[in-house]
Amino acid sequence: MSFTIYMIIINTSFWFLLNYGVFYGSPLLPERIFQNNFFFKEKSFESNLYKSIRIKKWKDKLPVMNAALKSLKNELNPAYLDKIILQTYYAEFGHLIIAVLGFLCILVNPNEYFLMAFISALVNFVIHLPFCLIQRYNRPRLFKVKSRIETSSLSMVFKKTI
Repeated sequence: MSFTIYMIIINTSFWFLLNYGVFYGSPLLPERIFQNNFFFKEKSFESNLYKSIRIKKWKDKLPVMNAALKSLKNELNPAYLDKIILQTYYAEFGHLIIAVLGFLCILVNPNEYFLMAFISALVNFVIHLPFCLIQRYNRPRLFKVKSRIETSSLSMVFKKTI
């Protein structure tokens, strides 16, 4: 087998295992990892960042893998929104892990291919970063919608008891 074919198999296997391993492994993580975790909370600078990169204009143009996130149901309820919010955690975590661990491709390539492997890892990082940002942008909005629904549900219950 020629060296080129060997390296194609090695690199393809690396990227395949990384992407599908994280894709299928992330949802196995317990939900408590994400709840009240400082890393996943919206930071004060993020709102301005999202405005400056105009995320609202392009976020819906990127592909969506998870069917639950493609469109919100007509009948929203807090339990359903909790599932969607959890999916944003899994998606952000998965994309971030793939973006960072992609640099390990440097280790599966010979030293003379460092530049090629580094560029591949950098391109991978740049590709996954917008998906992380979209999850971080959407999650606070989903929390607000959930809060509004819960508040309106409570007021409806309160009105019915009077």
